[in-house]
Amino acid sequence: MRYLYLLLCILILPISIFSQKKNIQIDSAYQVLKNTPNSIKKVDDLIALYKQSIRQKEINKSVLEDALTISKHIFYIKGIGTCYDRKGITARYEQDYSSSITNHKRALSYLTQTTDTLLILICLNNLGVTYRKVNLEKEAFNYYFEALKLSEKFRDNRSKSIALNGIGNVFIDTHQYDKALYYLRKGILLEKERNNNKGQEYGYANLGEIFIEKKLFDSAYFYIDKALKLAIKYPRKEGVAIKYTLFGKLYQRKEDYKKSNEYYIKSIPQLEKFKNTRYLSKSYLNIGINNLHLNKFEESKKCINAGLDKAKQINSKENILLGYETLTDYYSKTNQYKKALSAQKQVLAFRDSILNEASQKSFISTQISYESSKKDTRIQLLAKEKNKSDQKANSNFWLFIASVAIGITTILILILLRRNKLLELDQKNNEIKNYLLQIKKLKTSNSKDPSFSNKELKEFELSKREIEVLKHISNGLSNAQIAEKMFVSNNTIKTHISHIYTKLDVKNRVQAVQKISS
Repeated sequence: MRYLYLLLCILILPISIFSQKKNIQIDSAYQVLKNTPNSIKKVDDLIALYKQSIRQKEINKSVLEDALTISKHIFYIKGIGTCYDRKGITARYEQDYSSSITNHKRALSYLTQTTDTLLILICLNNLGVTYRKVNLEKEAFNYYFEALKLSEKFRDNRSKSIALNGIGNVFIDTHQYDKALYYLRKGILLEKERNNNKGQEYGYANLGEIFIEKKLFDSAYFYIDKALKLAIKYPRKEGVAIKYTLFGKLYQRKEDYKKSNEYYIKSIPQLEKFKNTRYLSKSYLNIGINNLHLNKFEESKKCINAGLDKAKQINSKENILLGYETLTDYYSKTNQYKKALSAQKQVLAFRDSILNEASQKSFISTQISYESSKKDTRIQLLAKEKNKSDQKANSNFWLFIASVAIGITTILILILLRRNKLLELDQKNNEIKNYLLQIKKLKTSNSKDPSFSNKELKEFELSKREIEVLKHISNGLSNAQIAEKMFVSNNTIKTHISHIYTKLDVKNRVQAVQKISS
């Protein structure tokens, strides 16, 4: 016995250490993130860490609450919506469906302000799932159908498949099996296109359940068997066990209670391994029902009690009610009528408590929704104001950049204009130098050629004053110097020069002197 105990310790210790190591990783990562500055990336990292804690079966709600608080603080709309959607999923797993619906609706009000269609689709499908859980089929159908239309528009086949299966399940719940078959078959075809074995498995299982309800047991067997084969080939948690429970339901409806028990019993080890208490409770209760039909009353009582205890552990209303109803049948069949009456009273009381609890939760949920709506509206208004402020700041920034660019461009243009003027001045100076050189040459040639002074200029019809001005020009005098010599104004000299250019058909002094010297 001592050795057996040591062996168990050796086997359990590594598992315990490994589990603790996982927790340490989550906690240490959380502590690191807590000490980083608030930002969009920090929120996204916290949400990712929360999802990881779910996968590791060690849910840390503080991570999600911190992500939500920071998202509100920095007005990260997508972050707020994602956090509320995750809170809705968590509440649904805890079977707190009122809170789940409230959180999903809040999530949707934020996510619809973003451009992330995928998150909106996920939220719509989540609302459909939760409304199905509380048997509000009309609301569930509306959200699934909205998700279906949106997923078709954006060609998101994954969300489309979820919506099709959801709509199919709504029609199963309302016993409209032909309509359910239409949507579920479309969903299976889509899952085949996507090569998604998990989706096909789920779809075949739903088809099997429909055919059980329609009492087409051969068809039911065919589809449940296909689902089971996929579950065995591509194992996924308690997938195989759930298919065993469907076979159990099939044979129970066929009144083959012994065969039904075989499948329900086969489901138990895997359901226990993966801690699926809801299905485990249902399996025990159905084994109890089968044993009642087989007149195995003692075994039946044990299974009913086991199933009822597990239903109470997770507060599964559906299974608790089934447990009390089965107890009533057990006491009736074993002639314990007083206990049967007591059990029936528990059934009625429990049904009333469910209704009262639902009403109370509905009232609280409405109250919370009202208060939440006010807070959400305020947050969204602040977020819009922040966006406007950011846009204005961004606009001002670009306006400043544009102003700077215009200023720099203006300065560059002025520099270029100045440089151009300097080049023009240099060019004019060069022209003047060339002009003076030519004048000097002409003056030298004229001094050697005295005929210039006696040359007749009558052919150009120049006046005496214009000839005098022309002679001064040929001697290299400026306008001012000519005006001083001739005792007239600069404007008069300019006028004479203009007349000279016209009569000689020239454009400047050099050309004029050259013309009369030729």
